[in-house]
Amino acid sequence: MLKSRSIISTLLNEPITFLGGLLFFLMLFSPSYNVIFKIALIVLLLLIIIFSRIAFNKININKSVLAWYIIFITHGIFFSFVGFIYKNNPGFILRSTTYNVIWPILYLIFMIGLYKKSSLAFLVRTVIISNLLISLYLIGSALTLFGILPALPVIKFDMSFLAVDELAGLVKIEAPSIVCLLFTLPFLICLMLIDGERTFGFSKLFIRVSLIISIIAVIATARRAVILNIFLGFICTVIFTRLAPAIDKKAFNKRILKILFWGIGFLIVFVIIAQESGLFNFTLVFNKFLSAFSSKQNVSDASTQTRYRQFDLLIKSWLHAPLLGHGHGAVSQYIIRSKTAPWMYELSYVALLFQTGIIGLGIYFALIIWPIYKGVRLIKTADKETCFFIIPSITACACFLIANATNPYLQSYDYIWALFFPVAIINYYLKEHTYKNFLFNQV
Repeated sequence: MLKSRSIISTLLNEPITFLGGLLFFLMLFSPSYNVIFKIALIVLLLLIIIFSRIAFNKININKSVLAWYIIFITHGIFFSFVGFIYKNNPGFILRSTTYNVIWPILYLIFMIGLYKKSSLAFLVRTVIISNLLISLYLIGSALTLFGILPALPVIKFDMSFLAVDELAGLVKIEAPSIVCLLFTLPFLICLMLIDGERTFGFSKLFIRVSLIISIIAVIATARRAVILNIFLGFICTVIFTRLAPAIDKKAFNKRILKILFWGIGFLIVFVIIAQESGLFNFTLVFNKFLSAFSSKQNVSDASTQTRYRQFDLLIKSWLHAPLLGHGHGAVSQYIIRSKTAPWMYELSYVALLFQTGIIGLGIYFALIIWPIYKGVRLIKTADKETCFFIIPSITACACFLIANATNPYLQSYDYIWALFFPVAIINYYLKEHTYKNFLFNQV
């Protein structure tokens, strides 16, 4: 297994990697916060990468990955022009280009700087550490905001707040970083299942304790998508691992049974203690989770009812321009969900169908599924170490893309990294695979 550097060692030996990891951590732990510091880091990293790699013609990009980026960016530019043709609000179009054009270009440049395996390993460590710190922050927020713990003079929980769901009878924690758990939690679940030894410098105990803390934090949020991703993380890991010959299936199956036995046992004990102490109401959270799957005729949840109505009205809008849609920045004449961003809707893929038509949506689906497809192709012939990078990445990506169906996470610069992070890992191993084939052919 690749030897992982400590944070101090990375700072001293690979300062660019450290800065990239710091930026990545801030994007995970504090979305929408520390904006000035993030901008400064982005500008600094862009200048360093452009000078050190692009200026000296050391661009380590696989041709298929470069083509993927070109198509992605062209897709955003083309449907922005369609929006101008339909005379959509120019401000809405330009704001949509941030995640359709500008950020993809920035991530392309960032990816050029990821030419070392040690850099990728440091980013994976950042994902693992961020997952734990986000979870601890959410639990600390819940205990403090509910008045169970006194306010701490050192730690201020100003990135979280209490939200009341009057219909469900729930009071829950809200914070921007909860969305990042949609990716980091399945990532951690996958790492724990595929490797029974020390992983990226973290012990088995650390990974397992982190997972337990994360699940407790997820329960405190009562977010259905994140709860669902716990189950999806297991399912996707099993599916992808079956396709990887390098993973010992017998040991993998034993780990699943052991983790399920002890994990379910611990959660039952935790739920009983929390329920009896009045900290948690399992019935309310369970009913809230099930309400997302209720039929159109038996909807009891307001947000689910809104999504059913939104689906019907967006489809009605799409039928006016079924092939190429109404362009980016388009707002349905039948429904508006946000005053600050009227072109955005919870049902992001249906909204994209309305804005880019069946052709645009088809291309977009091909683009976002491509990293998973390429990852599967790679793990079929990859060694064990490579699988430790790729399988958790495509597992987390698949879970995040499913969650994106009911909330527009990829239409935000705060969360679009969840798509481009797996692409960066795929790019590295495609380049390595091409280089190995070149050496083989030279023999």
